Amino acid sequence: MFVLIAGQLCHAATLGGGARAVGMGGAYTAVADDGAAAYWNPAGITQVKFGLMPTVGVQGKISEIQEVIFNQEFTDLDGYLRVNYGAGLTLRSFGLNVFGEFNGHVAQISGQPVLVLDHVMRSNLTLAKEFTGLLAVGVNAKYVSVKTDTIDALNEVASLGKGSGFAVDLGAMAKVGKLVRVGAVLKDYPLTKIKLDNDQVYELPTRVAFGGAVKVPLLGTLVALDLEKPFKGEETDFLYRFGVEQPIFGFVFLRAGGYKEEENLNFTAGLGLKLGPVVVDTAAALNKENPVYQAALGLKF
Repeated sequence: MFVLIAGQLCHAATLGGGARAVGMGGAYTAVADDGAAAYWNPAGITQVKFGLMPTVGVQGKISEIQEVIFNQEFTDLDGYLRVNYGAGLTLRSFGLNVFGEFNGHVAQISGQPVLVLDHVMRSNLTLAKEFTGLLAVGVNAKYVSVKTDTIDALNEVASLGKGSGFAVDLGAMAKVGKLVRVGAVLKDYPLTKIKLDNDQVYELPTRVAFGGAVKVPLLGTLVALDLEKPFKGEETDFLYRFGVEQPIFGFVFLRAGGYKEEENLNFTAGLGLKLGPVVVDTAAALNKENPVYQAALGLKF
């Protein structure tokens, strides 16, 4: 049974999917032009002729991840572990993608420590259309499945609840001249309640995001800024993300950025390589408490 745990935890990040986006601090609402575009702004897929980009990420302290995987010990876990993954096909007006995440933390149940694993998976059908070359709109129709399991010190698994429902993302993107883009997206708006089989209701983290991106002439530097507002939960103030990308020789891309998590400002860095249609991206968020690591490999035309 532990093999299942290791498989789940080796792939997570509050920043979201796509290593390029993570390297830019998650400031991607007005960029969204690769295989992970549907995750950030469904209108962005109009910039992708053909995109295929599997991506995986992990968030948490490396020492604790190793302790869980190699020593099968989770009782010393301080904080949480997160795993995200994504894969699918993106075309200019159509996309099929799956994005999922595992969240793991230790809790006390009946006086015993157990590892609680929440798995949320979103299966997306994306449709988008561009008007006059200046404005694009898009929609993600989502089937959302939720499952929570517990694993005790003997590696015995028990289910706390599972359920499913439907949700939608609505996105728009506009070009202002040749060098400026702006975007907006409503994410995870529920169309149905996700009622678990333990009679609890899972609430999707609905939020709205606004973004802008500017490409600096001659240098080719891309600068982006996002503002995001959650609709529910303890944190309902605007969150901000910012990022920059600098191409070198047309095939190497250096990235840096930052994002606000609770009251802390965290910084990110990333590296990308593009050799013809082949894209390789890596990124890390330099958060001392819960660092983020993300990688993606794909094709883009």
